[in-house]
Amino acid sequence: MKKRIIITGGYGYIGAKLAIRLKKKYKVILIEHPKAVKPGFLKDEFQLIKTDITDEKKINKLKIKNIYAIIHLAAQSSGPKSFFVPREDINKNIIGTLNIINFCSSNNIKKFLFASSFVVYGKQEKNKFNEEMDSRPASIYAMSKNYCELLLKNYAENKGIKWNILRMFNVYGNDQNLNNPDVGLVGIFMNLIRQNDIIEVKGSLKRYRDLIHIDDVVEAWKLCLDKNYPNEIFNIASGKATTFSNIINSLIKIIKPNKNVQVIQKGITYGDLLGSLADTKKAKKLLNFEAKTNLKDGLIRMWLNEKKK
Repeated sequence: MKKRIIITGGYGYIGAKLAIRLKKKYKVILIEHPKAVKPGFLKDEFQLIKTDITDEKKINKLKIKNIYAIIHLAAQSSGPKSFFVPREDINKNIIGTLNIINFCSSNNIKKFLFASSFVVYGKQEKNKFNEEMDSRPASIYAMSKNYCELLLKNYAENKGIKWNILRMFNVYGNDQNLNNPDVGLVGIFMNLIRQNDIIEVKGSLKRYRDLIHIDDVVEAWKLCLDKNYPNEIFNIASGKATTFSNIINSLIKIIKPNKNVQVIQKGITYGDLLGSLADTKKAKKLLNFEAKTNLKDGLIRMWLNEKKK
């Protein structure tokens, strides 16, 4: 009999992709907000529970037995947006996570995988971020993720819940929503380039990011779910740095190879970092995880998939 697991934020990009990946081995149950829209690429049918994780009374009414693990992905996930809607981060990210921890405690769910982000590192002296570094969050979103991590370490653990924190770096890949201006660095640039011949970029083009393909991301989550390394934090990344300039120029060559696309640096992005690059040794050692998707191939596949829509 398949073990039963829950994915919160199951209609989100990573949640839905993960559900598809895990359904062969696990009985997957999705928790989503009543107003959430099922993504078009999620063709499979899953047991769905519609509820608001910020509503403690509604969460307490859920009685689900024999759950092996919960994968908590539901969140407000935009750093820049968090400066303008900070209450949403506090409600969805912090209160929502607290409610899910209590839900796990009440329903004897002992394994908790949490979706965190590289942004908790903030500005560091070292070029590569490793899991032992102190957190220095520089945005409301980063602060909320950092607080959720503390809830797991100082609250959930005392309730007997074994947790893992997966700090994801910049995720991209097939079926990412290009129309969302707040989330998905590659998707945002891909959408701008396909619509315009003049691209305005907020912040320096010398900024760099660690990009990781969605296929690699879901594989990392599966490995963490399958293996037993409780109360550990893992960077989920490629371990390779790519500048904004290189990302944009690569996309221009793929999307508009015969056009002269102008790139203009303009303004800033609140709470943004100059660079983020992961030390991936720990994930490789304990999870046997290593990103396999070549960036150029991943970008081409993403664009060809988008053109089919």
